[in-house]
Amino acid sequence: MNTQKLFLFIAIFLTVFLLWDKWELTQSVDENGNVITQTQLVSNDSSTETNDVPLPSDVPSAELQVSEDSTPSINEPINSGGYTTVVTDLLTLQISHKGGTIISALLNKYPETLNSEERFELLSNSPDRIFHAQSGLIPADQMPTHQDQYTSEREEYFLGGESELTVPLKWTDNNGVTVTKNFHFKPDSYVIDVDYQIDNNSSSDRVVSSYTQLAHGASQKSGGFMMGMQNFNGGAIYNDEEIFEKIDFEDFDSSPKTTSIGGWAAMIQHYFFSAWIPNEKDKHTYSTKSSRDNFLLTTVNPSSRITAGSSVNIEKNQLFIGPKEHVRLENLAPGLDKTVDYGFLFIVAKPLSVFLHWIYSFVQNWAISIILVTLAIKLAFYKLSEKSFRSMAGMKKLAPRLQKIKETYEGDKQKIGKKTMELYRTEKINPAAGCLPILVQIPVFISIYWVLIEMVELRQTPFLYLPDLAAKDPYFILPLIMGASMWFQQRLNPPPADPIQARIMQMLPIVFTVFFLWFPSGLVLYWVTNNILSIAQQMYINKKING
Repeated sequence: MNTQKLFLFIAIFLTVFLLWDKWELTQSVDENGNVITQTQLVSNDSSTETNDVPLPSDVPSAELQVSEDSTPSINEPINSGGYTTVVTDLLTLQISHKGGTIISALLNKYPETLNSEERFELLSNSPDRIFHAQSGLIPADQMPTHQDQYTSEREEYFLGGESELTVPLKWTDNNGVTVTKNFHFKPDSYVIDVDYQIDNNSSSDRVVSSYTQLAHGASQKSGGFMMGMQNFNGGAIYNDEEIFEKIDFEDFDSSPKTTSIGGWAAMIQHYFFSAWIPNEKDKHTYSTKSSRDNFLLTTVNPSSRITAGSSVNIEKNQLFIGPKEHVRLENLAPGLDKTVDYGFLFIVAKPLSVFLHWIYSFVQNWAISIILVTLAIKLAFYKLSEKSFRSMAGMKKLAPRLQKIKETYEGDKQKIGKKTMELYRTEKINPAAGCLPILVQIPVFISIYWVLIEMVELRQTPFLYLPDLAAKDPYFILPLIMGASMWFQQRLNPPPADPIQARIMQMLPIVFTVFFLWFPSGLVLYWVTNNILSIAQQMYINKKING
């Protein structure tokens, strides 16, 4: 394969890849710039009642035998029944007394926008972007679901300097059953433990199961062509077979129920997510469905028998509400790091991400860490790149002699080909020598692309004049440097013999510069560093070959 044609192929491939990635942005985004998938919403006909409380048949190995009576579905904000506010060092929550549903979650360490005093709201009760963390007990005719009313002793709780904070909500029926729903908070943690204390003072036994649910409303706001990068937005389930399944919103009604020992269920978006993590030793049922403009991701846990006159504590479920911070996800639950969207090259991107975070642990600067990772990648592929550059340098040195052959045997393609190959053999030049090294590096380039656009650690992180490594360069300095370096690198190589290919190659720096005007500056920094290192390497090799 001709080296110049290979470079042209790779350039076109990357251009198409970037174009496709940007074209996907014609889908919807929320007001924070997080891309969401455009979906066909189910009818909002008020005459259609949909039950969003799990049924006894959802319980793993269910022994419940009760009526499956309907309960109202919530498809609008919860504005009745009051709520309790909980403030920790990392979270500010609103827990509705209706069902003990967490209807709002502010991330105290993450501003909504750069230099904003408003904090990023992940769970929301806003009518245009409902996102709730629900939980309850079934059967619905005997136990409180996320539809029933609880009471709270206080309206506000503060963690302060305490090692743990417990927020209790109470529910009592007319038969002597009392349920205390406890929310447990700890410092420096985005995890909330939820459990139930059930006092059965009735005259009959109760068989009870807990469930958790993430309810996500659909947004219909449309986004522009260059609003941000394309990342997965939807549901995800991880099971005991270490299978991680992404579920697009439009597939919620067609995804089958699954059972797993342990695992977790999450709603994912760019940079942030929320996940219910049940007991890792029990069997659970996971299911999805849409319910009148809501998308429901449900986990149902095994049942427990509570004899008359006894008290039982239902084992806790953990709720994570927060950012995709590398260190936290590694230690929280198996497979939870897969919520970071590395695209189809996870097996390559994950080690690169680990390496980048390892370097940061020493230098404590993300921009410098990106530069050092780029340098390490260049060193790792130095020998492979050297073959490519030597081939191109040799081709450039032979360019005048190749041109003379074409002029001498003009019109005789067979003769030109024969003399050209003789010249290659004489000078020990292999035009295809650089093909494989370049192809090997493509997965690394694409992987580092996904790593950098998905890193929440880069969000609102400044470097020199750049206010935010996760946002575009406000002055477009880096993209222009990237385009100039790409143009200069082309000048070091022999131009393609085909004039059409040559014109396309000349246009690529301009095309890439336009794309990169809107890319996160951290990603552009990687490309600029890579180009500069490539130029230095190629100039060094050219000097050695040319003496």
